[in-house]
Amino acid sequence: MFNQTNLKAMTTYYFKCTLLSDVVLNAKLATEGNMTTLDYIPGSNFLGIAAKHLYKPEESEMAYSLFHSGDIKFGDARVATSAGEPTYAIPFSFFQDKLNSKLEANKVYLHHMITSENHPLDEKETKLQLQQSRSGYISSSGVLVKEVGKRFSLKSAYDRDSRTSKTGYMFGFEAIPAGTSFIFSVQAEDEALLKTVSSALEGEQRLGKSKTAEYGQVKIKQIQALDPIPTFQSEDFTLVYAESNLCFFDSAGQPTFQPTAKDLGLDGKIDWSKSQIRTYSYSPWNGQRKTTSTQRHCILKGSVFYVKTASKSTDSAYRGHYQAEGLGKVIYNPIFLQSTGNDPVSPFKIKLDNPQNSTFERGAGNSALAKVLKKRKNQVAVELLTSQLVTKFVYEEVPKQFGKLKSVSPSQWGNIRSIASRSKDVAEIKEKLYEGKDAYLTHGVAYEKCWGENGATRLKNFKEIVDKVENSSGEDIRPDLRIFIAKFSSEMAKAYKN
Repeated sequence: MFNQTNLKAMTTYYFKCTLLSDVVLNAKLATEGNMTTLDYIPGSNFLGIAAKHLYKPEESEMAYSLFHSGDIKFGDARVATSAGEPTYAIPFSFFQDKLNSKLEANKVYLHHMITSENHPLDEKETKLQLQQSRSGYISSSGVLVKEVGKRFSLKSAYDRDSRTSKTGYMFGFEAIPAGTSFIFSVQAEDEALLKTVSSALEGEQRLGKSKTAEYGQVKIKQIQALDPIPTFQSEDFTLVYAESNLCFFDSAGQPTFQPTAKDLGLDGKIDWSKSQIRTYSYSPWNGQRKTTSTQRHCILKGSVFYVKTASKSTDSAYRGHYQAEGLGKVIYNPIFLQSTGNDPVSPFKIKLDNPQNSTFERGAGNSALAKVLKKRKNQVAVELLTSQLVTKFVYEEVPKQFGKLKSVSPSQWGNIRSIASRSKDVAEIKEKLYEGKDAYLTHGVAYEKCWGENGATRLKNFKEIVDKVENSSGEDIRPDLRIFIAKFSSEMAKAYKN
C-alpha cells in the first residue's frame, strides 16, 4: 500500500530558488537528438542536495527518517511570478477557441462544464473548434507566466591529445537562464526534521546536469509562509487537480494511468469523459549510484480528475508513490476550476505577468571570476568610447575646426602612430611628441616643413584635440588617450591621404 497523507497535520517551509547560472534539467536521458530541458525543478533535486550534506551511513536511523521513510516531502519548484507568487501548471481542463487562444485575452472554457447543449458557438451559431491549453503557469490571483525562458548553447567535446575540439562530437544544451526564480516547499510532520533539512538547503548550491562545468549554480533561501490556494465547495462533484506529477500502481503492483477515486482519497466514481489526463514516462538518474532507477509512468501535473458524488474533507493531500521526491501532490477544487452555474466560460480572470518587474538577486561580485569579468567589461567600454571619439574627430571636428590637419602626409601620421604604440603611458607620448627637448613635432624637418608652418597651426590643432579627448569622459569611464592617438593617426592617414 502507498501513503495517503493529509496536509493539515503537516508543517510546511517555503523556499525561493534563484538561478545564479544557467541550469540544465534534461527532460529525457537520451544523449542524441534534440535535448530539451524541463521548465520546473523536480523535488528530487532538493532531496539530493539535502542528502549530500546530511546523509551519514553511520547514522542510519536519521538517514532513514530524512530520506527513505517518506516523512519529508520535497516539493517541485515552479516558476515564481514577478511579484513573488507561487504558480501552478495550467489545468488541462482549460480549453479555448483554436483561433483565439490567448489565455490572458480570450475566453477560457472549462471542459468539465461543456455539454452538447451549451457547447460554445461562434457568431454563425456554429460550434467552435476548441483546443486544450497545455503550457504555462498561473498563480492563485490569476497572474499568467506564459512560458519559462530557455537558452540553447552549442558545445563540443574536448580532445585531450590534440587540445582542440573533438571532431564529430558536437552537442547542444537547452537551459533555463540565470536570474529565473522558483518557489518550492518542504513538508513534514516533525518540524525538527524540517529545520535540519532547511539548514542544509539554504545558501549557494548546485543542481541539474553539468554541475562541474558552467551550469547548475543556484541560491536557495527560506521565505515566509505563503497562503494556500483558495478552493471551493460543490455537492455534485470534486475536481482533483494534479499539482505535481502523480504515480499510481494497481492491485497487481503494475503502473496504471487509471487510478480509482479511492486512490485519489475520495469516495465516488471518476467520470473519465469529463476528466483531462496526460501522461509522462521517465527514468530518474541516481547521482550516487551513477545509473538510472526504475522507469516511472506518471500522470502529468495539470491533469484534472472529475469525481462524481464526492465531497472533499481537505483542500489538498499527497496521493500515490514517490511523495518524498515531489510526486503525489493534489488539490481539491482549486479556485481556477470553479464555474458559474452551468456556464462553461471560466469566470477566473487571467492577466499576463510583467517580466520587467522580475528581479535577480545578484551577488556581491567579489569572486576572482567576477573581478576578471568586470575588468573586461570596462576594457570593452573604454575601447568603444575611444573608437567613437576617433570617428567624431576625424570625420566631424577636423573638417569643421582643424582643416589644416587634412594636409598632413600619411608618413607623418605613421610616425605619430608608431610613437604612441611604443610608449608605455600618456606622459611619455607627450614628451616624445611635443613636450620633450627633442620632441618629434617641435624640431627638425617635421617641424620646419609641416608642424611649424603658419605659426605652428597644425601643432596647436593637434594639441587641442589631445587636450579635448583627455578631458572627456563617458558615464563612468574615460577614453584611453594612448589608444586614441594611435587610432586617430591611423584613421587620418587613410581619410586624407590625398
